[in-house]
Amino acid sequence: MRPLGSTADEIRALVPDALASWRYIRENVLDRGVVDQRIKELCYRYLANEPKATDLARFNDPERAALEWADAIAYDSDRAGDELWSRLHSSFSEEELVDLGCAIGFELGQQHWRRSVGLAPRD
Repeated sequence: MRPLGSTADEIRALVPDALASWRYIRENVLDRGVVDQRIKELCYRYLANEPKATDLARFNDPERAALEWADAIAYDSDRAGDELWSRLHSSFSEEELVDLGCAIGFELGQQHWRRSVGLAPRD
């Protein structure tokens, strides 16, 4: 049985602290941070399997590296080998990599949770 509520925030509101925590994560990690927000949004679309985001040939090196890292985080951590890390470090600072990695992880969990309660992976 799906929890009561037709939106993700209505469901989270059943536990006010869960809603407050999610809002903090959304505002401070998912919707802003130190890495270019367009890169984050591209990774979120990739995780949702949006066709335009899964054709890696369409993207420049930093975007492609970020998408490959999102893939490694979501599906197979062994894909994050030395070659990928070298490419990531050539495009992003350590601070940006922490920001991006956390954002990808939170978004991945969010999308899985949304699907499990019968919602689309993204609004």
